[in-house]
Amino acid sequence: MFGNTALDVAISLIFIFLLYSLLASIVQELIARVFNLRARLLTKALRHILDNDRRKDRLGYLGQFTFFTWFYEQVWGIIYFFLPFFNSPFLKRFYQHPGIRSLRENRASSRPSYISPKLFSQTLMHLLRGPAYDSTRHDEAQLVKEHLEQEQLQLGPETRVHLMNLLEDAKRDAQQFRIKIEQWFDEVMASTSGWYRKQTQVLLIFIGFLIAWQFNVDAIAITRILAKDKKAREQLVALATKRYEAYGQYKDELKRSEVIRYDTIDLGDTTIIRADTVNQVTLEDAALDSIYHSLSADAADVQNILGISRGHCRDTTDTTFIRIRARMDAAAGKLLSPAEQEKYRQAMRTTAQRKVGCYTHPYQQNGWLVFAGWLITAMALSLGAPFWFDLLNKIVQVRATGPQTTTTPDKSKSK
Repeated sequence: MFGNTALDVAISLIFIFLLYSLLASIVQELIARVFNLRARLLTKALRHILDNDRRKDRLGYLGQFTFFTWFYEQVWGIIYFFLPFFNSPFLKRFYQHPGIRSLRENRASSRPSYISPKLFSQTLMHLLRGPAYDSTRHDEAQLVKEHLEQEQLQLGPETRVHLMNLLEDAKRDAQQFRIKIEQWFDEVMASTSGWYRKQTQVLLIFIGFLIAWQFNVDAIAITRILAKDKKAREQLVALATKRYEAYGQYKDELKRSEVIRYDTIDLGDTTIIRADTVNQVTLEDAALDSIYHSLSADAADVQNILGISRGHCRDTTDTTFIRIRARMDAAAGKLLSPAEQEKYRQAMRTTAQRKVGCYTHPYQQNGWLVFAGWLITAMALSLGAPFWFDLLNKIVQVRATGPQTTTTPDKSKSK
């Protein structure tokens, strides 16, 4: 029996984390849209490979300390948020190229959130060879080499050296040079995906704490409730079994991706077929709104089952509260009978004894413990909905295929 109880507690708790992880993912997606975070991260990656961020040299001796490096990154991150092309002339020229400008959605989203490797190499080649290039008179690779050697392109020094090495590796063949640029871009974008996941996880921690605070998702109190309350445990397991498949669809919708096209790259002795490129698709506002309302309804059901939510207790010394209370007392004196007035006064005395900012469950009397519960919830939500869905799916299957408890008839009653 203890095993079944522990399993049901685990299913219920994981289901709650999955539910609020999906809500946190929706909030994170909305923030990413409002602030165009994907486009900003792409600009950061392009600045990293084209400009090399030469300002780091100004840290000097302090650059060897992690704290100063981190502080430097935050300060320049704020500067680049408002001035994305500050002191980066080549990056500005890259984004002003007609091929890149054609990708912008509107003035508010003037920078694209996705650039294909083929477009990157094409745009870079146009900038490297210069506007005077004529295919009937010029050797494209030779022109690129001359411009790189003249150091007039305002590229980062490391980028310039790397491009010269790639040109030599391609044996000064323009087509092979383009292919090597695309491969280089693919490698950088793989790292950028890791940056975005890290950024998302940090953002989810803050969003998760706000959700835990707003909805009072106290992991410690909820675990104690589930361990003691059999009815709440059974209701949550039933809800989890009923809804987790739909949550899997929500999770897939929020992380849906598509392959734009397939490119075949001929390297002479080998041929590479590359999916160019897997691009995350953002949901339409109507679909996002539908998922949000469905999850909000489930969150309300969970709070009702657990009997845990944020209390809205009023400070009895507040002047506004005193005025409202005086009006209520005057109305009660006119409308209620003496017996009903006594019941009213008793109810008001009980209300006045409540603490300011109180919570609705006896397990939440220690404020520091409540804060710790919120913090645990925030860390759990930062793991993301896919993690909790996979874990819930495995445990539900274990519970479904595990040994079932059977009741044996009482022989003493049959006699």
